Amino acid sequence: MKKLRFLFLGILFALSSTFALQAKGLPEDYYKIKSVKESKEYFFNYLYEQIKNENKNILAQRAFVKNLLSSNLLSIDLNSPQFLHLLELKKKYRVKKLFSQDEYLKKIDVVPPSMALAQAAVESGWGKSRFIKEANNIFGHWTYNPKIGMLPEQRDEGATHFIRIFKSLQDSISAYMLNLNRNRAYKEFQDKRLEERAKHVNPNGLILSQTMMNYSGIGHDYLSILKNVIERNNLQEYDKKFYSQN
Repeated sequence: MKKLRFLFLGILFALSSTFALQAKGLPEDYYKIKSVKESKEYFFNYLYEQIKNENKNILAQRAFVKNLLSSNLLSIDLNSPQFLHLLELKKKYRVKKLFSQDEYLKKIDVVPPSMALAQAAVESGWGKSRFIKEANNIFGHWTYNPKIGMLPEQRDEGATHFIRIFKSLQDSISAYMLNLNRNRAYKEFQDKRLEERAKHVNPNGLILSQTMMNYSGIGHDYLSILKNVIERNNLQEYDKKFYSQN
C-alpha cells in the first residue's frame, strides 16, 4: 500500500509539473476578476514583480561590467570566468568594443517599470490576447522560425513571420528588455536613457515611452497611447517603488 501511495503521489507530481510547464498567460484568478479596477491592479502588480526581477538581473550585469572594467585592464586574466562572462555580455548586447565600459553601460541598463507595464497592457490587450494566452507573448514579438512560433490568425498574404512562443512570461519580459537594449531601432531610447544617467537621475518611464516610435506601426498615436496608460494608471509610482529598493 505504501508503494502504491508513493507511486500515486509521483504521478500527481509529474502531471502537475507538466501542467505548470504548459501553463500560458496570467494566472487563472486574473481572468475571473469582474471589476476593471481590481483587474488592472492585479495585472500591474503581478507583472511588476517579474519586471523587477529582470531589471535586477540587468543591474547585476551592469555592476559586473563597472567593477571589471574600472580595474586595471592589464590585470584581467583572459582565461578567467570573469573575462569569459564579459565576452558573453559583449555578444549578448552586441557591443563592438570589448573593453569600452561606456558602450556596455549604454546598453546594459533598466527599462523603467512604468513603461514596461504600459507596453505590456497595450501589446497584450491587458493580458487577454491570444498571443499571451497561448504563447506567453506579452510584447508582440515575432519570429521567422516556425519551431518556436505560432501562426498569426490574420497574417498578410506573402508574410512569413510567426508569433514567438515563450516558455514563461519571465522569458517574454527578458526578450523585450534585451530587444530594447541592443536593437538599433531603439537607439533613441538608449540615447535618452544615457542622457538621464549623465544627469544623475533615474531613467524616467514617461519620458522614455515617447521614444518608442519604432515599436509600433501606428507612429505618434502609439506614443500618445502609452503616455495615457502611464498617466491614467499612475504607473510612475512603480518606478519610484523600484528605484527606492534598488
